Amino acid sequence: MKNLVIIANGGAGGINFPHRRAQGLKKAVSIGYEILKNGGSSLDAVEKAIMILEDTTIFNAGTGSTLGLTGEIEMDASIMTANGDYGAVAAIKNVRYPIQVARLVMEKTDHLLLCGDGALRFARLCGIKYHNPKTREKERMWLRAKKEMKSTYFPKLYKLKELYETVGVVAMDKNGMISVGTSTGGISLHLPGRVGDTPIIGAGTYANKYGGVSATGHGEMIMKTLLAFRTVMYMEKYSAPVAGKMAIEYATRNKCRAGLIGIDRHGRILCVNNTEAMSWCYIKDGNMKSFY
Repeated sequence: MKNLVIIANGGAGGINFPHRRAQGLKKAVSIGYEILKNGGSSLDAVEKAIMILEDTTIFNAGTGSTLGLTGEIEMDASIMTANGDYGAVAAIKNVRYPIQVARLVMEKTDHLLLCGDGALRFARLCGIKYHNPKTREKERMWLRAKKEMKSTYFPKLYKLKELYETVGVVAMDKNGMISVGTSTGGISLHLPGRVGDTPIIGAGTYANKYGGVSATGHGEMIMKTLLAFRTVMYMEKYSAPVAGKMAIEYATRNKCRAGLIGIDRHGRILCVNNTEAMSWCYIKDGNMKSFY
């Protein structure tokens, strides 16, 4: 039996409200770990843990996602297993758990990625009910950011607020199967229809027989560097900690602001970032550790 491991992150960048973040992460990994302990799959553990984070409104995923330029919420999510199964949604609106819809794409369709209105229609056909993910807290943040904004798009916007609050979870079950999930509301004040790295296979999420990785950070640059895929491929020859160090050094050289969590095929973990900070929590060998 492989070691049971689960790790989650709540985003890279400056960390506001660290206690709230730590509470949400600890709850998510605890519930996910119970699934693993009871013989459940890493896929179930990852999905459930991310659903907890999507319900924890301090994070930028599910309920509490950041608002785009027009004040609407468009969410991305993806899920993948080490045997190559993958599903994702992009720019989906008015659902409570984007990760749940991503799994439905993986299991119920021949596609990998559905986006926008098509993703929403598919969700409704699968019985996913209407849910407004907007919170007053994130709406207030949006209004403040709009007042401070001097440009309508990224170079200036990027400097405005360095908070990349994408959530991610990686888990290994008793059979050694690794699964990865990632969910986000995107960068605050993004243009309508913007899609980041989260639903792009190999960018924000990737898993194969060597390991699994979830990324958080500046989505455009994570896409350009295929950061999750690159990190997993390092695991072919190196342990997760070494692979993580190599990947974040590569990201830094390429001006990619990011954080990474992952597990290799031997159950070793990586948790690295080149941003100001990253919130994280994991349980390995029954022991929990967190950033706070």
